Amino acid sequence: MYLTAFRVCQYFGAKEECQYCDINHNWRQHKQAGRPYTGVKPVDEVLEALEIIERYDTDRASQAYTLTGGSITSQVDGLAEADFYGRYAQAIEERFPGRWIGKVVAQALPRADVQRFHDYGIRIYHPNYEVWDKRLFELYCPGKERYVGREEWHRRILDSAEVFGPGNVIPNFVAGIEMAAPHGFASVSEAIDSTATGLEYFMSRGITPRFTTWCPEPTTPLGRANPEGAPLEYHVRLLEVYRATMDANGLSSPPGYGPAGPGRAVFSVSSFMDTLPATPS
Repeated sequence: MYLTAFRVCQYFGAKEECQYCDINHNWRQHKQAGRPYTGVKPVDEVLEALEIIERYDTDRASQAYTLTGGSITSQVDGLAEADFYGRYAQAIEERFPGRWIGKVVAQALPRADVQRFHDYGIRIYHPNYEVWDKRLFELYCPGKERYVGREEWHRRILDSAEVFGPGNVIPNFVAGIEMAAPHGFASVSEAIDSTATGLEYFMSRGITPRFTTWCPEPTTPLGRANPEGAPLEYHVRLLEVYRATMDANGLSSPPGYGPAGPGRAVFSVSSFMDTLPATPS
C-alpha cells in the first residue's frame, strides 16, 4: 500500500527538481485548473483508510505499507523529514501493531534521522539514488546534488545499513534515464555498464537496490525530450545484469515484495521479481 503523505516536493523549480519527476508539475496543473489539492495528508485520514483495509482484508493479502512523497529540505507542519514521515509510521504502529511491514521512501538522511525512522516503527528504508553516473546525477537531480551531494548520498545509504541491516535498505534507481537525450549514454552497452557498476557497489555490501522503469512524463524536461523512453534492449539487459549481480554476491530477493518467480510481480516497482529464482508462496 502506497501512502503519499506529502504530495509536493521542496526541491522546487527548474534548478532543483529531478528532471524526470512530475510531482510538482502535477501540483501546478491542479492549481492552474482551480482544482482542490491536498498537499499534506492528515494522519487521521490515513488511519481511517487503513481501518477499512484491515476490516475487509480478511485474507491478509496486504503485507506492507510504504510512506512516500516529496523531499523536505526545511520543514512541513513544523517537522523535518524524518519526523514528518515518522509520525505516520508511529500512528500506524500504535493503531495496528505489527500488522504490516513499514517502509519509507525518503532522502538519504544522516544516521541520527535514520535511527528515528527505525524508532518510529519503519523496517525498510528506500533512500533512492536515482541514477548511478556522477555527471548524470548532477544534471538530473540538481536539488539533491546541491543539498546533499552524490558522494554524501551514497555514504548515508551505507550508514543506514548499520541501523536497518543491509537487507532492509533498498535504494531505488530510475531505470532508463541513463539513456535520456541529450546528456545520457548513446549506447545500451554504455548505460548498462554504468548501472552495473552501481549495482555492484551496493550489492557487494549486502544492499540490494530496486528499480522503477522510467515512464517519460510529458510535463518534465526528460519526458519532453525523450517521449519513447529507453529501448526494450536496455530493460532486458538490465534484468539480466541485475540477477547476475545478485547471484554473484549471494543475495536473495529483497524483503517486502512478495514471492519471486516468473509472473509473480505484484506492483509497478517489483517487476524485477519476475526474473529472480522462484520462492515458495
